[in-house]
Amino acid sequence: MSEQKRVLVLDDEEMILELVTDIFTLIGFEVVPVTDAKEAISRFKEAHEQGEPFDLVLFDMTLPGDMDGADVLREIRKIDPQIKAIVSSGYSQEELKERAGESGFDAAVPKPYSINVLRETVERLLGQA
Repeated sequence: MSEQKRVLVLDDEEMILELVTDIFTLIGFEVVPVTDAKEAISRFKEAHEQGEPFDLVLFDMTLPGDMDGADVLREIRKIDPQIKAIVSSGYSQEELKERAGESGFDAAVPKPYSINVLRETVERLLGQA
């Protein structure tokens, strides 16, 4: 049996963070939820240094403060250039895909979340059957 996959989820809205945490838990992930960009970078770096790296990250594109999801992704890719990254937002599907590609994300998932869309996206990125 394989080890449980780990995901770092960054969203500034507690209710959304709880929902996506529940979804990832249902599909078998260990979830580390954070609400702050700098904390996300710190937790990612700490996990990498401790030999417990994340398999995946999911970041909200729009965050309060001076960093957005794309900025956070640029910082964590300095630590692990191969990390699989999903961006989420309330943008229209087309705009979200465009912004995701421009920002270097591997996939985009619109809000509100659909468990099936999120599961399919994760399976595609991580190569799970």
